[in-house]
Amino acid sequence: MAPKGKKSKKQREIDWAADAYFDKNRSMIYIEHTLECPIFTTKAEEFAAYVAQEAPNRIIQLVRNHNGKVPPRDGAFEIGFSQNARTSVHQLWSGIDKGPPRRDKFPPEYESLMQEIHKILKKFYPDAVEKNPLEGMEDDDAAPAYE
Repeated sequence: MAPKGKKSKKQREIDWAADAYFDKNRSMIYIEHTLECPIFTTKAEEFAAYVAQEAPNRIIQLVRNHNGKVPPRDGAFEIGFSQNARTSVHQLWSGIDKGPPRRDKFPPEYESLMQEIHKILKKFYPDAVEKNPLEGMEDDDAAPAYE
């Protein structure tokens, strides 16, 4: 008789750089995190949700531990970012040599990392940053709201 347990579904690996899946508006967040404690997984998802909220015009794809190809290092929490799957990865945070305590492994706040993401997009990929159409206009230059 076969054991009655949960069947583990092997997550299908998607090559986001392949023509079938590639989207230039899909930003990639690469997070390597240890599996020793569930807080590492929670923080990875929390950061991806924060970036998705702060950049609603971008599609955010979270890639954890190289899609399971490489086992994570003990105590690892590293965040990398790329504008899309075909561009280079820029490291935003490394918590490998931080801690204990465990809370030091994670970024204290995400605003500075978001600023770094905007700098990367602006410096290396200027077409990826949307500009405010009213930026630089004086109040007198703006079109009237009504006629």
